[in-house]
Amino acid sequence: MSIVAHELSFRYPRSQFAISDISCEIKSGRITAIVGPNGSGKSTLVRLLAGLRAPESGSIQINEQAISSISHPHRARLLAFIEQRPQLAFDFEVRRVVEFGAHHRGVSEDQVDRAMELFELSSVANRPYAKLSVGQQQRVSLARSWVQIGTNQESYLLADEPCSAMDPKFVNLTMENLRSLANTGIGVGIVIHDLTSAARWADDAVVLNKDGRLIGYGEAQKLLNSSTLSDVFDINIRRFESEGGHPVLYPTSSIE
Repeated sequence: MSIVAHELSFRYPRSQFAISDISCEIKSGRITAIVGPNGSGKSTLVRLLAGLRAPESGSIQINEQAISSISHPHRARLLAFIEQRPQLAFDFEVRRVVEFGAHHRGVSEDQVDRAMELFELSSVANRPYAKLSVGQQQRVSLARSWVQIGTNQESYLLADEPCSAMDPKFVNLTMENLRSLANTGIGVGIVIHDLTSAARWADDAVVLNKDGRLIGYGEAQKLLNSSTLSDVFDINIRRFESEGGHPVLYPTSSIE
């Protein structure tokens, strides 16, 4: 089971291509990190994979079915998408927003409670969503998506920088929860700027360059190396293993 993108290209009106000829997969039971410099088309790619935009050329299949042929209710059962900066038209309380994830199917209060606990939201359950910090709103969106896809092993969670506004504690909590989700068989695809988190938590990686072209797709441990990332980000990036055995990636100096 997987989301398969084959030779995707897309451009916005009156502009050059945002991405060109991208082929990759979001596989069930694995975390796939989408990385690349600003303007490389990462957000465009994840929106295409979620069916929120249609490619100019190429194809997308979810579990061997063309995404364009899947009804919206069925797609809601298969796929949850999280914006980098989630917004709501009305000022609902936090728990109500999390419950929105159950709109397309029956979910017990216990399941909503569990999602609230996983992302440490119980203390703000009755607060208006709009009054939260962006990092808190991201956690609410993650909890909503968690409820939406449940334990359906044929489903996927796609997210555009889901941890970008979180402090370190909640980045780690979120990535642990996404790892647990993948371990149940769900496919997870995330746009991420934190290369250390990508290398630590991702099974696979999609690396794009500044022109929106694919540099590589494959196992994260092989692809997220100093040489490839230094070329892509135009800065020297070193990789080493921490005392705990986790990879650490950090920039050292500009490439001359």
